[in-house]
Amino acid sequence: MSAPILEASGLRVVHGGNLALDIPHLALRPGELVGVVGANGAGKSTLVNALLGWSRGAPRVEGRVRLAGQDVSALPPHQRVRRGLALVPEGGAVFMRLTVEENLAAAVPEGGRRGHGLEEVYALFPRLRERLHHLASMLSGGERQMLAIARALRLGPAVLLLDEPSIGLAPRLVTDVLRSVRGLVGPGLSVLLVEQNVRAAIEVVDRLVLLERGRILAEGPVAAMRDDPRILHAYLGEAVA
Repeated sequence: MSAPILEASGLRVVHGGNLALDIPHLALRPGELVGVVGANGAGKSTLVNALLGWSRGAPRVEGRVRLAGQDVSALPPHQRVRRGLALVPEGGAVFMRLTVEENLAAAVPEGGRRGHGLEEVYALFPRLRERLHHLASMLSGGERQMLAIARALRLGPAVLLLDEPSIGLAPRLVTDVLRSVRGLVGPGLSVLLVEQNVRAAIEVVDRLVLLERGRILAEGPVAAMRDDPRILHAYLGEAVA
């Protein structure tokens, strides 16, 4: 089995004296798509933010984060991005007053990394080519999410953290976006997908991690996790005998 491309150990986040996250161990392997699911307030966004070393507040973060075998725990977010870790936060991350073309041009890989070229991005998301000269503020929610992912890919990540990419999207667009994410995963790119839409997530991920109150309640291959009574009852709306 290959060594993890991303690994967290003893990861704890404390907000204002309250323990928001307590993860003894979590690993993502090369070419793997792992889904992190759970209810609102389960700690999903806290997890991906802690992995990148970013937060809107000033929490106390403990533990170790290793990227491609290197300890990046002491590095600020922009240095982790340069090492190959990228985050698309909930709601996307685009410049609303810039066009699609300008948004993509502004995303330039650093640290000698090779990002996705413009033609590669347009092949993945043909709709972006059609909307090239539109302001990001004029895009639909699905188009804006595609643009946010495309911008992240331009940075050449080895690991992509996606926080709730399906929020606010129509069911058909959810399927389109998550299938596009599935198509990205390969030897050079692993994805950690935070998703509240469990039904959609289990169709594309390799493994599933169930968070509850900041802790891992269960994890395993999606084939096994889709039959877990906690998943069936709480997230898929199926009765458990």
